[in-house]
Amino acid sequence: MKTKNLLYLLLSLGIFIGCTPEEGELLDFSKVEIEKVELGADAEQLIADGVATLTLVPHLYQVTEGKDGEKIYGRIPEDRLSGDMVKYFMEDGTELEGPEYKTTDVSKGKVSFYITANGMKSDLFTVKLRKPFAEDEYETITYPVVFHVLQTTESVTGGAKLDASLIYEFFNTMVKTFERKVAFGPNSVDTRIRFQLAEYTPDGTKMQEKGINRWSGPKDGGNWHWIEVDGIEFCIKYDLANYVFWDYKKYLNIWIVENRPGTIGTVTIPPQFILTGTEPLKGISPLMREKTEEEFEAMSKDDFKLSDIGMMFELTQFSTGNDLPLGQLGQVGQFFGLLPTEFAGEEITSDYCEDTVPYDIYREEWYDNNGNDANNRLKVTEDGLLFYSTNIMDFYSFRNAITMDQMKRIRTITDNCPLRWAWKSKWAFTGKED
Repeated sequence: MKTKNLLYLLLSLGIFIGCTPEEGELLDFSKVEIEKVELGADAEQLIADGVATLTLVPHLYQVTEGKDGEKIYGRIPEDRLSGDMVKYFMEDGTELEGPEYKTTDVSKGKVSFYITANGMKSDLFTVKLRKPFAEDEYETITYPVVFHVLQTTESVTGGAKLDASLIYEFFNTMVKTFERKVAFGPNSVDTRIRFQLAEYTPDGTKMQEKGINRWSGPKDGGNWHWIEVDGIEFCIKYDLANYVFWDYKKYLNIWIVENRPGTIGTVTIPPQFILTGTEPLKGISPLMREKTEEEFEAMSKDDFKLSDIGMMFELTQFSTGNDLPLGQLGQVGQFFGLLPTEFAGEEITSDYCEDTVPYDIYREEWYDNNGNDANNRLKVTEDGLLFYSTNIMDFYSFRNAITMDQMKRIRTITDNCPLRWAWKSKWAFTGKED
């Protein structure tokens, strides 16, 4: 759930447990010895593929006096620890070089660790090992992506044209996240989904900007008027179809529309259709209608919504990520069948993935004089395990990880939703029939 640098950030927060001081009270750690040593980690399971990396998290405590002289345990801030104070070991006593661990040996089913600090030893922390996907279990597929940018002429000529660099930044982040190239968390995987910018238009013309198709119209009157009157769904599918509605069999369409306060991507919108006989996808399957491949082939644009073949963002939301609770990448996850990892009940999350963790934001009201959370990406499980959110479907997250169970959901959609089979076409890259 985090890489090595996140460990140091966690330790530097100086979070305290047990009895806590009153708001605004300062604690003096300069003259107190370590009284307790505990070990945690950023997950309780690890994919044994030699790439996924577990980060062990030491918790060192000292006893000090709080207000009115009561004894409290205080977590020692990282900047008070010398570099060699903590040593990391396997259960059999083998010393590790540092807090990170990865393996390809899944035979034992689990692995345990402990730490020592100033002569004190922690209890064992045990992690379940998980067998990775077989190399041939999923085909590597490539989606041709086109971003349709719809803006008023006044915005474009007035200097508010959406810069291509913002689009490419988002695109590159999406590519690297789905390929597991941003971080190597203990549960993260390469989804074997690739994204590539389209180079040719539907009529075979070379695109002026790779992967970007722009349309603009005057704010008053003209086609922009129809956007406001008919609604964006109708306008893109019909009024502007020749400009911004590209064949879903050849392109993954992403629309970025100026001045649309509500976007398709701001709520969970599962696919409406799935191939007959597909194993039900928990959480959204009751909403999905089964069709044969022949029935899919006979569908027209009157039979589906834009959200069935692509994604939509309001321009400001896309540029800043504001008002998108799951960020831009969370909307991509929703498009591919993922659900938010909200806490839904005892030991379960609402996303039906066993390798995502039920969590709450870790709060210490006294830590911030303003009553704000010190870092809302820091989460805590029901059993007290602290971790930094890295999953693309976590609320308040670094959003650079997708788990094995999430990949299963994603590939159920990519492999069994013909409305999302643009990956089968190479037209966008060649301008020619396959």
